Amino acid sequence: MAGIAAKSYCDALFEIAKEEHKLDVYKEQLCLVRDLMVQDTKFQSVMNHPKIRKEEKKQLLESVYKDKIEAMLLNFMKLLVDKNRFRILPDITKEFVKSYNLEMGIQVVLIKSAHALSQQEETRLKETLEKKLGKTIDPVFSVDEDLMAGIRIKINDQIIDNTAKAKLERLKKQVVASEADK
Repeated sequence: MAGIAAKSYCDALFEIAKEEHKLDVYKEQLCLVRDLMVQDTKFQSVMNHPKIRKEEKKQLLESVYKDKIEAMLLNFMKLLVDKNRFRILPDITKEFVKSYNLEMGIQVVLIKSAHALSQQEETRLKETLEKKLGKTIDPVFSVDEDLMAGIRIKINDQIIDNTAKAKLERLKKQVVASEADK
């Protein structure tokens, strides 16, 4: 149920941001608020506590965000408090980022490597993928030492696996298959 509600609220907010020509600003500020919620469990507890009055929650939002985010976004967050939906703000933010990426032609690409890539390697890989995909990409880099060497790239449902672990698995299957053929 939270998914449908988050999408509905996201769509409304996205249209407002589009009309105001502030998609970038809203995306950045929503992510800022979401990150604070994730990092500050006390803030999250207060905002989601059923016994704390809505007016107190809205005053807290006002004191924390008044000069940090757009007035329309602050009012949107107060509306979420009024409708007892503030807890789905992270889901709304996730949907907003998805809509933003779609609108701007940005492709999120998950890249795992066996070791941390240098800034130069990351830049070169990003540029190569952008040329291949014909889109701007938003790379999300992570390290997975189990891969041994190489990288694994995930674009939507497609996986490009050029890791030592995957190569060893393919080699093992070939050996097993050739032994079965004998």
